[in-house]
Amino acid sequence: MNRRQVFFALVVMTFAALVHAQSLLPKQLSGSPKAAPTPAAEPAENPRAQAEAMLAEARRQQQEQRLTDRGATENGLPTSERQRLLDRLVLLYGERVKLLDELEMLKDSPRETANQRTLMAELAGPPPYSALRVDALRDEYDALKAHEKNLAAAERALEVQQAGLVDARKRANAAVRLAEDRLARAAGQDQVEKDRESSELAATRRQQAEAELSAVALGLDLIGMKRKQLQPLGEQMQRLLARVLPEQQLSKEEFAQQQARLSGLLVKLNTDVDRVVADNSKLAAEHERLAKLLPGADPNGPIAQRLQVLDVQMETERLKLMTLTWLNDMTQVANDSWRQRFVGFSSDDATTRQEVLAALKRTTEDLASRRDLFRELHEGARTAATQQALRLDNASLSSSARAQESAILEALQQRALAYQRVEVAGNRLDRQVKRWLEDFGFSGETGHSDNWKLGALQVTQALKRVWDFEMFAVEDSTVIDGRTVTVAYGVTVGKSIGALLLFLLGYWLFSLLSARLQRLMVDHFKVDEQIASVIRRWAMIALAVVLIIFILNLARIPLTVFAFMGGALAIGVGFGTQTIIKNVISGIIILFERKVRVGDIVAIEGMTGYVTQVDLRASTIRAFDGVEALVPNSSFLEQQVVNWTYSNPKVRREINVGVAYGAPLREASEIICGSADDHGLVLDDPKPEVFFEDFGDNALLLVLVFWVELGPNVSARKVASDLRYAIEKRLAAAGITIAFPQRDVHLDVSQPLPVRITPAPDLGA
Repeated sequence: MNRRQVFFALVVMTFAALVHAQSLLPKQLSGSPKAAPTPAAEPAENPRAQAEAMLAEARRQQQEQRLTDRGATENGLPTSERQRLLDRLVLLYGERVKLLDELEMLKDSPRETANQRTLMAELAGPPPYSALRVDALRDEYDALKAHEKNLAAAERALEVQQAGLVDARKRANAAVRLAEDRLARAAGQDQVEKDRESSELAATRRQQAEAELSAVALGLDLIGMKRKQLQPLGEQMQRLLARVLPEQQLSKEEFAQQQARLSGLLVKLNTDVDRVVADNSKLAAEHERLAKLLPGADPNGPIAQRLQVLDVQMETERLKLMTLTWLNDMTQVANDSWRQRFVGFSSDDATTRQEVLAALKRTTEDLASRRDLFRELHEGARTAATQQALRLDNASLSSSARAQESAILEALQQRALAYQRVEVAGNRLDRQVKRWLEDFGFSGETGHSDNWKLGALQVTQALKRVWDFEMFAVEDSTVIDGRTVTVAYGVTVGKSIGALLLFLLGYWLFSLLSARLQRLMVDHFKVDEQIASVIRRWAMIALAVVLIIFILNLARIPLTVFAFMGGALAIGVGFGTQTIIKNVISGIIILFERKVRVGDIVAIEGMTGYVTQVDLRASTIRAFDGVEALVPNSSFLEQQVVNWTYSNPKVRREINVGVAYGAPLREASEIICGSADDHGLVLDDPKPEVFFEDFGDNALLLVLVFWVELGPNVSARKVASDLRYAIEKRLAAAGITIAFPQRDVHLDVSQPLPVRITPAPDLGA
């Protein structure tokens, strides 16, 4: 299969998105003298001759229609619906002829390209095989599989379109029959002529629908033939790769060739960097010169527009420099990867090959971590360029503004190309390294025994290197028999982790013991639970300090390790823990004074809620809406705190009720007071009372005063809401109206109402 045929598959996919087709040939339309008939002289076995005849007939009708419409247009564009349909029909018949030619050529064309044939011939001989030629065959195989995937997608799209266009053809046939019906029943010369034109137009539409279906059917045949040719070729290449992959070798000359290629690429990248830096310097100089002229110039003038363009261009140059730096780094990584590949092919030592695998695997992991970043940057740059292109399509832009937007669009497109270059280079390198990992026995598939062993070995070696890594070394001096003996200790990661694990184990045991000690103090010695909690925490702090000293000595990590930073550490800890120490001391005072206890309802810093926990550093307050806040203990001592339940949980609440003037106040007061008496959460002592508060503008104001004892399950707001419901219901039952604002308007009608006409103000003045 040649490159022209590969390119044509892409043409078919594009054509399928524009035209619709079917496998039937266009039919001759009876009763339509201008329809393109199927030539009777050509046999049905020659579809190309039929297509050429239909194309010639469609072109003849197209010319006739253009002569008919010549007086209505001067620019050659179609002016009538029939002319547009005929133009479309000519295009479809022409495409059909091309597709038939491609089908005929495809039958006699070879399956493989010249490059594929050469590669397979070179690798058909005995081993060893060149790793570079094997890589080239792999590239051809990957391109072949991608082409098969694209053809399958195009075939599915054409099948979906074909199914939808069958219905369109049915509707076109129905329209033709309806138009012929109207023509048969027409009376009068004018009506007959009008219906004849409608019939011809419907027949032409049916021709177009059938031509579209025919073109898509040919496209499906072409794709099917291509897939049939590609499938055995792909299987042949796959079998060849399976045979040559274990026998490939990378010679020293080929490795040197790749090193030279990558070195040349690095030189080119450095040249590109120098060019970008020079361009950016020129843009910066121009920007600096124009910025000095901007204060006295028009803010929307050419200087301001040029500065805006320069800003975008300078940012683009900066991003291009960044992408070139990434490309330089990836080229260095590619160079190292090729070196690792050469070592892997050249060495038979298992340890060396494992190190090669580990290095290549780290490379793939690093590339995978950057892949999403490159893709996001590329997509963002493409989106910005697309939005700028849409902005440029605005017809209302002036010539200067259009030039400015065009320059910005060009800069944004350069960004997208730079990001695309990085993304393509990263994907190519990632694909190569993954291939090399497979060549050396690392497939990356879960459950593969060799991969599992290799992974376990790599993890073990990595952990061992980390465990034995020496972070720093210290010297400990000791006087023995009057002589100073200096011993050097190395502090490794293993020692540090062991000491940390010992500390965690000891701290866990001490926490269990301290929890039991706290229960003993509360249960047997009747110590307050909060005081016992404070004692437990201080005991844990002291035990932790002792435990740290003991573990450091046990692990042979001298305390002199921390001596060099003792002064600075003390100062830093002093300043850094100033607030913490203040809150801890405040917490101890709160716990011993018991001014604020768990379960109290307090209001502090604009928040009201229950105290759920009092710790050493901060206390927890849960507001009535369920939101919890951590309040530093120092705030309870430094700010004003309202404790609703400090000595007495009873609180007084008031409800204002306004009744209409003329209502029986005594009866209303008794009803309101009775509502409070009947509520189970309203305290009887003090008893609820109703006071006549004032004579309002629109109501007689009564105030219900009642007391509620707050608790975890008692909400004064809920009690007040219940009382309002009860009061409203009982007052309504008694016929007492709850007042609302009212106004009396008095109009003096004893005199005629004066009417005056004034001129409208002059808005233009």
